[in-house]
Amino acid sequence: MQITRKLAIVKSIHVAPVRFSFKRLLSNTPYLSPWTARDLINGTPTHRSYSPRSINNAAAAEGTTQPELSSKQASSKVPILIAGKKAEFLAVLLRDACSCPLCVHESTKQRLFSTADIPAGIQSQAVEIDPASDSVNIGWKNDIPGFPEEHTTTLSMAALRQLSCSGSLPGQQRDSFRPPALWGQEPPNLVDYDYNTYMQNDGTLHQIINQLEAEGLAFVTNVPGKEESLASIATRIGPVKDTFYGYTWDGRAMSNDLGFHTDLLYFEQPLHIQLLHCVQSASSGGASVFADAFKAAVDFFHMDVDAFNTLATVPVNYHYNHPHSNMYRTTKPVIDLRPLGIGHTIYTGIQDYIKDWHELSMRNGGSGWTVAMLVDCMDKINWRPPFLAPFSIHEVPRQQEQLADPALSALKNKVDRWHQAASKFSGPLQHPECLYERKMRPGECVLFSNTRILHSRRAFDMAEIGKPRWLRGTYADKDPYFSKLRVLQHKFKYLRAD
Repeated sequence: MQITRKLAIVKSIHVAPVRFSFKRLLSNTPYLSPWTARDLINGTPTHRSYSPRSINNAAAAEGTTQPELSSKQASSKVPILIAGKKAEFLAVLLRDACSCPLCVHESTKQRLFSTADIPAGIQSQAVEIDPASDSVNIGWKNDIPGFPEEHTTTLSMAALRQLSCSGSLPGQQRDSFRPPALWGQEPPNLVDYDYNTYMQNDGTLHQIINQLEAEGLAFVTNVPGKEESLASIATRIGPVKDTFYGYTWDGRAMSNDLGFHTDLLYFEQPLHIQLLHCVQSASSGGASVFADAFKAAVDFFHMDVDAFNTLATVPVNYHYNHPHSNMYRTTKPVIDLRPLGIGHTIYTGIQDYIKDWHELSMRNGGSGWTVAMLVDCMDKINWRPPFLAPFSIHEVPRQQEQLADPALSALKNKVDRWHQAASKFSGPLQHPECLYERKMRPGECVLFSNTRILHSRRAFDMAEIGKPRWLRGTYADKDPYFSKLRVLQHKFKYLRAD
């Protein structure tokens, strides 16, 4: 199968005149005062709004008008000696990194300037290295309008060394979370956590989130049977994500075997963490079964790379179709990959990306492509057969003279490709090394990654009156989850072992 690559292309677009008043738009737009930095020194109020005209007039009156620069004029550079070698940093880059009280509010931690306001012609006029503090102090010529002449940027030499080596300042590089540990011949290395310890000890919370990052699955035991107990577990991570199912919801209706699935796939962004609290266990059957869908996808890739690519590139529809209450619709592929790119090259297929990445790595003394790299490319697995909506095409069909119905032909081709690939993917999902089964007892709560770990349930016997399987569920969203993980990493100075 031929996989194509696409380069990022910039097109020139002619914009037709739009009939609205720029004067009115600009006159009503708030701007940060050009005197903000000076006001901070003098202790005067800083939150004021000015029109563009008042800013220009004020800047001109103080002699701070930015000089006109040609589009070809390059930004100036600041040479600094790093480990005995001269490194040249863009002046705009270092000025933008300033975190002094004039540039970053000490309480809100928000910037008090706009990067776009840094003059293109800014230059360093004094660069002094302080050995005692292992830092460098940089004075500026042609600084942002409104900043005093004595304004100085102080950066640690450690930060500059990291910037020189990695291209990122400390705290701005990619998060160093634990990589997924794919399940294998041995069951996943799971540790159960006591409810009271989890609720009271940040170290335990840190451990359970790290286990979620690595294994995708964790259990809390000795959970009280109260309705609010489940929400209390979730809020240790972040706010409960309320949905149309409710703040928390009960699952105890159907007794049949429930196949593997991801929850809420008809949402644009499915919830990141799902929590299920066992309130009552079925008298017979009803075990929970979890599948490591990342492991299944890796096996699927090795089994049939073309089918893998189909599920990664061909989107299908999901919906929740209740016209009198809720109607959700979304479109996404089964295997949701992160954007694939090397330099300015954007890849639409995984095969060419792997080939080029491997060759580039080997040329630079690396170890080449690994399974870990493939896992790192995967963002989510979207698998929920009961909520699939009817197929449709999502691209303009190519007009071909020999085809009377090009749209129908394109749809037929899409359905054939996707159906064959999806049928094959069902196999790896059932491999024993991808599965973890546990009949949950009352007082146990499972937390799992909703977009990596698929879950299902064995059929259970409802013949014994009063003993149906009863799980209470809720969700936690992605942003609060990762925010909590970063806070805990900062608190415990946790660094991932490479």
